[in-house]
Amino acid sequence: MRKRGFAIGRMYYAHPTSNECYYLRMLLNCVKGATSYEHLRIVDGREHYTFKDACIAMGLLADDNEWHQALEEAGVWALGRQLRDMFASMLMFCEVTNSRQLWDAHWEFLSNDIEAMTRCERVDPTVTLSKDVLKDRALYEIDQVLMHNGHRLEDFPTLPKFNYIPSIHGGNRLVEEKFAYDRHSLTIDVDNAEDRLNGDQHNAYEIILNAMTNKEGKLLFVYGSGGTGKTFVWTTLLSHLRGQGKIVIAVASSGIASLLLLGGRTAHSRFKISIDLHDELTCNITQQMKVAELVCKADLIIWDEAPMMHHQAFEVVDRTLRDLMQLDDAQATEKIFGGKTVLLGGDFRQILPVVPKGGRKDIVNASLPRSHLWQHVTILRLHINMRVMATNSEE
Repeated sequence: MRKRGFAIGRMYYAHPTSNECYYLRMLLNCVKGATSYEHLRIVDGREHYTFKDACIAMGLLADDNEWHQALEEAGVWALGRQLRDMFASMLMFCEVTNSRQLWDAHWEFLSNDIEAMTRCERVDPTVTLSKDVLKDRALYEIDQVLMHNGHRLEDFPTLPKFNYIPSIHGGNRLVEEKFAYDRHSLTIDVDNAEDRLNGDQHNAYEIILNAMTNKEGKLLFVYGSGGTGKTFVWTTLLSHLRGQGKIVIAVASSGIASLLLLGGRTAHSRFKISIDLHDELTCNITQQMKVAELVCKADLIIWDEAPMMHHQAFEVVDRTLRDLMQLDDAQATEKIFGGKTVLLGGDFRQILPVVPKGGRKDIVNASLPRSHLWQHVTILRLHINMRVMATNSEE
């Protein structure tokens, strides 16, 4: 039909989460003879402020009863933090018609733990907050959840703006969240975990802590097959150090592995590693970015499933850390990872780097031992397979 002259052009697809673009496309499919954007927003002689409002007035959008009901049911038993995660997921992945009405109806549920959080932060059990302050802090926390998923509160213009600014660490949310853990519960967890470490795990645990405490700037690699308890060592280290108020960056080469680490992220996400590494010398981090401040203040970096990452990824992170740390240490450019203690872990008998259309030689050459950094690695081995021992004891 386009060749015959009956069609002007192609209508581009818009995802429901693209906000106004999605609603604009919906109106273009329904409004005949529109001559301007203003014309599209006119329904029954009244011009609406947004395309979404015009869609609502035309009855093109369903109501939000299911989202209201979901929050009401969850509000009976869930914590505010869980409800805020749920609310943010609705905004990002569900077709919420009126996000402001959803917020106004359920803000009390979404902020039911804010006062307790503030009391813990200020170490003052008598703190009480007004409704406006509770709303403001809850909106800030929702914005943090959205930010972790590539969105911001500004992407949803009908929601109110927040004025809350963290009072410590210069408002750097990345540093703030590293101090937001419950130190008391972490101390209890680590006491229980340390008693359960086997000989190999305890030896590696002590070496790692000594290297970090003495600021030796070592590059360590915990090598063990599946079931030897590498993740258990990571968890114990995270609880121990965060319980002491130290900053630990926990990353993994895959998204699934990062979920097993408390506060874990993928290495590409945390260090801004480019997907195409061949032409990159450093990560996409500058000294003015907030993530740069987080990296500089970190006491330890844990990188799980390291063998499945191309060795160039470690090299660009190494060069980036040397560049960032030279602001505090003039000799940082001569030190591995800028003098930071970095802990790698994994098993070379599992998944190696994926090289598109590459053979055995290409895969081996892409692995970590082919990097110049490998000569600085101290290997800590785990031999005892706890998973097999647990299975045998059950039999």
